[in-house]
Amino acid sequence: MKDFIETIGRFFEKFWAFIFVGLFFICTIILYYKLGDNSYLAIHDNLDLFIPQFQMMKNDGTFFALEAGTDFLNGISRNVLPSEFSLYTVLFMIFPAFKAYIFGYFIKIIIAMVGSGLLCYDIIAHEGLDTWTKKGVYYIHPIKRDYTSAVSLAVLVSFAYGILNLFPAFGIPFAAIPLIIYLLRRAYLEPSFLKFLLIFCYPFLSYFSYHGIFIMGYLVIAIIWIWARNHKFPWQLALGLVLLAVGSVICEYRLFATMLFSNEVTIRSTMVEANLSVIEILKEIGMAWAGGMMHANDAHLYIVLPTCVIYFFYLNSKYIKDGNGAGIFHDFYNFCALGIAFNSVVYGLYNCQIVRTLFETIVPPLKGWQFNRTIFFNPFLWYASFFIVCYRIVMNASQGTLSRQKEITIKLLTYLLALAAIGVILIQPVLPFGQTARYDDLFYTAYGQYYRTHHDGKSNKENLSYKEFYDTELFEALKKEIGYKEGEMCVAYLLYPAQLEYSDISTLDGYLGFYSLEYKEKWRQVIAPALELQPASAAYFDNSGIRCTLYSGNYESVPMYTGSLAGITEDDLYVDAKALYDLGCKYVFSRVEITNAEDVSLTLKASGQGLAYKVYVYELSEPEDVEEVEAAEDTKDVKTKDTKTKDIKAN
Repeated sequence: MKDFIETIGRFFEKFWAFIFVGLFFICTIILYYKLGDNSYLAIHDNLDLFIPQFQMMKNDGTFFALEAGTDFLNGISRNVLPSEFSLYTVLFMIFPAFKAYIFGYFIKIIIAMVGSGLLCYDIIAHEGLDTWTKKGVYYIHPIKRDYTSAVSLAVLVSFAYGILNLFPAFGIPFAAIPLIIYLLRRAYLEPSFLKFLLIFCYPFLSYFSYHGIFIMGYLVIAIIWIWARNHKFPWQLALGLVLLAVGSVICEYRLFATMLFSNEVTIRSTMVEANLSVIEILKEIGMAWAGGMMHANDAHLYIVLPTCVIYFFYLNSKYIKDGNGAGIFHDFYNFCALGIAFNSVVYGLYNCQIVRTLFETIVPPLKGWQFNRTIFFNPFLWYASFFIVCYRIVMNASQGTLSRQKEITIKLLTYLLALAAIGVILIQPVLPFGQTARYDDLFYTAYGQYYRTHHDGKSNKENLSYKEFYDTELFEALKKEIGYKEGEMCVAYLLYPAQLEYSDISTLDGYLGFYSLEYKEKWRQVIAPALELQPASAAYFDNSGIRCTLYSGNYESVPMYTGSLAGITEDDLYVDAKALYDLGCKYVFSRVEITNAEDVSLTLKASGQGLAYKVYVYELSEPEDVEEVEAAEDTKDVKTKDTKTKDIKAN
């Protein structure tokens, strides 16, 4: 019996981290399986952007179409939508949209853990992660290795990186960063056909504009550095660079064709970026370093950052104290710290007009490209740094210089530190400064269920679940009531165009960062009356234009992501009805009653109460041309005057 208990103990000692991760998967799968599309997923830059794009392609069967239109922005080309040669896109081809989204979440975690685990093993086995010694090596064989502890830490920290609430549609590209580093390292050290093939296929997991181009940029720097250091050209990395480039072109051929071979002037030519002062730029750099940014919110502020900062000063002061200043410039930990600082500085300098102009002058084809997306690599660097700290603490405690009790205590506290970092990621929205964690779907879904259980099964009307947001039954009923025919153009008012697009309703409006400037100018004519009343909305549209939608003339902003709509039930619609009609609009779907409908040539055709909100459908008729009416009235007045003159002469 004693042997059995000891065996169980050794099993848990080795595999407790895997068991912890397994329990997370089980609990999370049960939660999403039970709630289904009653789950709460992020709306901003998610349900209103990428999910409807995938659904539109599925509705129309255009995933692989070379020449096809779409259901938004007046039938804009399918080529502006995500590539079909992407793992995330493939999920939406195979599964219903909600299931594809959830599967993508779990796959992201698995890819992050596999890639991080392989990279961790590779570095520890070849260079080690110890501090630099005067002998000039990372890995000192006489140091005792506690691989059980190393594996447990690797599992916990890689899991933490995998569950980060980053930009959902690009969660897999974020998670795959450690994997490409591992593949390039192995191809450099032990080149083989399989490794180069995997590097070629890597773009299937990545995204060129957000990650791929930067990976290649960093790879160029690595090639130059290794070449200069070893006086030998690293052909393996150069070949890897070529394969990455070719793989990216193949996987995202639509993007490259649009960027390189289209002469169409787009809204990017009129986008206005911030031009901050030196003080403001320094503040931006500090905020990016400490808190990241919305799409790369890695929750490192609470546990990871203080741990890494304290260790940074401890490590480098020890190097100086030991008379080993060279170690500062060779330590892996400092490389990570330098990368974090570099990416944060680039993020801040992007807001300097001089820097942007210089960049666009050197590389004209990339005018308007956001090179500050280097910040997307900071989540990986922060958690890599955190792992190095935890690893070194545990390894130092395992050298036999401490009592068994102290060794166990130090290890336990280190594991608790890693678990605390995981806990912070899961509950960040309730922490100070946690409002930036808008992509924490798991937290909001769990909270939504908690709210229902304490309010007689009713949902919180200030938040919309996936099912409530799209409410396909409501829109299908409205389509049937008005006799909607596929391809008839519509617009949304105080409603996301995405909600119409998801239900296979074609829209003239939409949300996209890349479409023709000509269409933007036509759309501005439509919304000009509202923009004249709201200078803030005018500045937003003129300086950006990515949200090509109807704007309210009475409200600067309306919380369309809520069920209550801030209590707004009616509103005037300020549009150029003639310009809207000329674009081919037939229906206006609105979440509020339009009080001046007759003035803008609208007739109420249907209305319906959905799960969380009501929608009104108005039909747009051809407005009378004001100039023609005035000319007709003038002609009538002249004829009347002539008739009166003739009568006077006759008398």
